[in-house]
Amino acid sequence: MIYKFYSPMNSIIVISILLACIIIFLKSPKMKGRIGEFRVSFNIGKEIPNEKYIINDLLLFHEGKSYQIDHVVIKQTGIFVIETKNYSGFIYGKDKMRYWTQVLNYGKNKYRFYNPILQNKNHIYALSKIIGKKDCFISIIVFPKAQIMTHFSEKVGSISDMKKWLEQKRDNIFDSSEINEIYKKIIIHKNNPKITSQEHIKNIHKLQQNIKENICPRCNNKLILKEGKYGDFYGCSSYPNCKFIKNNN
Repeated sequence: MIYKFYSPMNSIIVISILLACIIIFLKSPKMKGRIGEFRVSFNIGKEIPNEKYIINDLLLFHEGKSYQIDHVVIKQTGIFVIETKNYSGFIYGKDKMRYWTQVLNYGKNKYRFYNPILQNKNHIYALSKIIGKKDCFISIIVFPKAQIMTHFSEKVGSISDMKKWLEQKRDNIFDSSEINEIYKKIIIHKNNPKITSQEHIKNIHKLQQNIKENICPRCNNKLILKEGKYGDFYGCSSYPNCKFIKNNN
């Protein structure tokens, strides 16, 4: 006896399940982050259509630590290090505050996240060690969907802000051969097989724990309490060789 299982209703159920799975996948935090990074990289490509030296999704391993960098753009005017945060809602924070706040549902839901300016400073520190240069980096933090409710002295803004900053007039500091050399040095370290994404996440947690315990995440020396113009802060004991700081809050 042959049973016929096919029916229009069965097809609708299967399609509904598949669509639900796709929606859940697209709404996952990891996928949302990827979508945001793609939007930024797409707009970088549009803004600099003939620019060869764009590196996306760069996973670096340096001095026993790993760094996940969303975008690096190498131009004659400098090296742009871009961190993408695909958050929605309203964003509040300060340049040196350790955590910022995302506000959703008219203030009903609030979530803290690590200050992306400080995060990007660590990325720039690693890149400076790899290429052997310091004063050539421009940090950009991009929120493709959120509204930024605080004024920052650093470059924190939307995709349109990023485009403006990328094309802002500056003096040239690199020639073509220097750009090519910098690109090669970075690419050598791209997606180093020594480190996996899971290990990178473990490294992040370890660095955050070190900061809590007043251990410098860059050089592993002790962070000591110091007096500053705008209040007390924790600075690296190996200053001026290492200039990492942590707010006293």
